[in-house]
Amino acid sequence: MATTYGGVSGTSSSDPRKELLQAVDSVAKRGGIPRDKAITAWYASTLLGIDEDEAIDAASVDGPEDGGCDFIYIDEDQETVYVLQGYVSDRPERTAGIKKWNALLAAVSSIKDPVSFKHSGRQDIFERLSEVDVKSFSLVFGLVTLASKSDQIARHLESTTRSRVYNDSNFFYEYQESLYDKFVVARAADRNVGRDTITFNGPVVDVKGEFGHAIVGAVPASELVRLHAKYKNQLFEGNVRLFIGQRKGGINEKIVETARERPGEFWALNNGITIVADDFESETSTRYAITRFSIVNGCQTTVSLSKAIEGSTDAGKSQVLVRIVGAKKALLTDIVRYNNTQNPVKLAAVRLLDPIQESLRTALATIDYLYAPKQEGAKTVKNSKRIELDRITQYLAAMSDETILEAVAKKAELFDRSYKSIFPRSLKPERVLLAWLIAQEIEAERSHMLSATEAKDDPVMRAILGIHGTPWGIYVANVLIENSGSDMSKLTLKRMTSPDFKSALAKYARKAIELYAEIAINIISTDDGSSNARNELRVKPFLDKLKRNLSLKMTRFSAWKLPKLNLVNT
Repeated sequence: MATTYGGVSGTSSSDPRKELLQAVDSVAKRGGIPRDKAITAWYASTLLGIDEDEAIDAASVDGPEDGGCDFIYIDEDQETVYVLQGYVSDRPERTAGIKKWNALLAAVSSIKDPVSFKHSGRQDIFERLSEVDVKSFSLVFGLVTLASKSDQIARHLESTTRSRVYNDSNFFYEYQESLYDKFVVARAADRNVGRDTITFNGPVVDVKGEFGHAIVGAVPASELVRLHAKYKNQLFEGNVRLFIGQRKGGINEKIVETARERPGEFWALNNGITIVADDFESETSTRYAITRFSIVNGCQTTVSLSKAIEGSTDAGKSQVLVRIVGAKKALLTDIVRYNNTQNPVKLAAVRLLDPIQESLRTALATIDYLYAPKQEGAKTVKNSKRIELDRITQYLAAMSDETILEAVAKKAELFDRSYKSIFPRSLKPERVLLAWLIAQEIEAERSHMLSATEAKDDPVMRAILGIHGTPWGIYVANVLIENSGSDMSKLTLKRMTSPDFKSALAKYARKAIELYAEIAINIISTDDGSSNARNELRVKPFLDKLKRNLSLKMTRFSAWKLPKLNLVNT
């Protein structure tokens, strides 16, 4: 009998649920803990990047008076507290009960005020949470189940998120279908080269520190070219971009030229490359076996050397400074960010490597959308089915009270301090696609209205409908959707790609831009006329007034006859 989870199909000999159970049971056996605890430890180690021993220890808090916490882990590096509730059903068709979700919600107050654990006799949990200032940490609460999807829990998650009662906390719900999709993504880390060797020209320097363990030495260009010929772009899976071309006068052309004409001086003239690996071990004094590795800085050098050797065998004698780093997973983003300086890299590009981005990339590929692609060669023409990370990040930020002002005025900061709130663990690909689709409609409506007002020579309205009009339009459209009574948990990626769904979103976009322009012109025109309209659109007083006016206009919502999105295509 065929089994299909989230677009991944198999037969009874390759049962997704069985694969997950085997993975969970392996953790249960190693830690001596039951399945309901083991699934939280497995999830934390596999999908959150937490050390398995620490994850098993974090799952040991479960017991009497645990306050709904099967798992508590404090990540001091990321300043995040993870609280998980776990459940493994005995049958694949069974769902988790709503009590599991209610227990997770009940845990919020206990985590914020750990003394409640002390009073209930759980000194161990109290001491664990008292080690840090929980109030200054991000709080992430998740229900992780190896069971069928519960529509009831999905609706409660949606309403919990929408209510904003827990503004300082993030929530997510995983069931067996979504778990398997993420499991596949986690295994995709093996797209890094699984195992090979690298030979240095001589002895290496061994370096150890808080970052982990590294070796540094000189490697012949021919060795790097061998790896590139064997693995192609797989060798650069951890890099923020692929080869960007050999433009005349560009840095890659200079690398090729240096390797061909001055191979003996190449080592001194090139910055070298950085390889991040899960592990490495010496086979001889100069040859090392490396496991699950990727070049995170040096794609341009490696490919350029391959091109140089095509025209000159002497180029293969060039020596390259290579360091292999076996670093903590939490450092990967920073290693990539701080090592890519020869061709400047934005933080947005580094974020492409995050597991959550990979998960979204995989999900959206099932409907033929190219999500957050790496930079490669010449700039690509915009395409409605090519979702650039910088644009979707702004669109998602525009849908929230907390980040709308940054979406309008401080886009560059979205990938830093606001990144976790924009891309929480609970973020679904349907939410991302909704943001992308509504943005396309908003942009079309804004441009149309702007063109219609240009002949009127109205500088205030031009500012309102200028570039800031898109994020503000998205914000208003999202408010309309949230007030529409649409059950967003019912949306699927496939249904969202239909012409009828696009038509429904167009109605929201049209009304959103109309409301935004009407409210904005009243706000700005009633203030000091000498002030700059564009600047007024970028500050909190404008947001506060917009929210108040929108709230008043919501009393007429039924007259606008906007469709419930979950009923489109049903």
